[in-house]
Amino acid sequence: MRDFVNATFGSVELDIISQALEEWRTSIGIDRAAPEYEIAAATVVTLFREGNRTLPELQAAISAHQWLSRDAVEMAKVSVHSAGKAS
Repeated sequence: MRDFVNATFGSVELDIISQALEEWRTSIGIDRAAPEYEIAAATVVTLFREGNRTLPELQAAISAHQWLSRDAVEMAKVSVHSAGKAS
């Protein structure tokens, strides 16, 4: 628990988190301004703090995370579909 609470992020760590989050965002198709993006960012930081410290480890953790891998995908599909109906 100590590592989780006291984790610090340098430029290398931030690059890993940023790259994983951006790959997730583009694969889902969510805009950076969307509330889901903020939730995803917090979740990715938490996954990193839990010990997924390399890009492959973080990508695997994102893929295994229920909300990031399935629920957010479904929300994005609903949002795109709803936006298309409003036009």
